Amino acid sequence: MKYLVPLLAVCLLAACSSRPTTSGIGVEQASAQYQQQLKVDNPDLAKKLAITDVKTRQTNQLTDVVVTLSSQYKKSQYLQYQFTWYDADGFVIKGNHSPWQALTLFGFANMQLPGLAPTSDAVTFSLAVREVSTEAQEFKK
Repeated sequence: MKYLVPLLAVCLLAACSSRPTTSGIGVEQASAQYQQQLKVDNPDLAKKLAITDVKTRQTNQLTDVVVTLSSQYKKSQYLQYQFTWYDADGFVIKGNHSPWQALTLFGFANMQLPGLAPTSDAVTFSLAVREVSTEAQEFKK
């Protein structure tokens, strides 16, 4: 009985580990796997975002994706995102960028972003994300 309490405490601490695991893959490992698909020009913003999951399927011969974008930051972020599609040789499919879409990503939240390839030639993608200014814009005459 005297060994049961310390053993139980160790098991509880192990269960409350700070690194969540899903399907046997740690979030940090999954995030690193998808980071090449995330394009952020602002280094400060890049530290606050991660792609933690990508699901793909074929719909009417087009690649259909759902990207999970995760906030690594405690405050809300006001963003825009855009998919860019590439062919099998890695070339951008010209003229087929998706439009910029508005997104509010709350602190430490996850958001699923859907994308559909514009042609059947598209086999992969990148996701560009940029910050939207929340300051009032003044127009001077």
